[in-house]
Amino acid sequence: MSIDRLLRLPSYLMLQLVKEARRLTTGHLRVPHLAVLACVADLGPVAQKKISDRLRIDASDLVTLLDDLQDHGYVDRKRDERDRRRYSVELTSHGRRALSHRFDTAEQQEAELLAPLTDRERDDLRTLLLKAYLHREDLRVD
Repeated sequence: MSIDRLLRLPSYLMLQLVKEARRLTTGHLRVPHLAVLACVADLGPVAQKKISDRLRIDASDLVTLLDDLQDHGYVDRKRDERDRRRYSVELTSHGRRALSHRFDTAEQQEAELLAPLTDRERDDLRTLLLKAYLHREDLRVD
């Protein structure tokens, strides 16, 4: 009875799908890494603060992600020449290739995760999730 009640909550179902997606993810580039790489690819070179704000990631968590990405040679961080307190982040060519490969892998994993859905149902799901996500003004992407 209680499980049935949980299964009526979309947030619970989304959490379970996220857990399953994480289980399918292989390698060291998890979704948070992918989000940072995609943000840097779109905005770079970009200040760490702007990445943190855009992705709604705590600054200290972002530093950990950037450390991982830099250790793998995916990004470079340099002091901002105009403000030496800030760092600017730029995607390396290795990072650009890794981002492309990770997107391909993510699409394959998503196809596996959402295999029971038709193409139309996948589009509807994406539309509904995006609508819920963008409902709050502060989450809208520039």
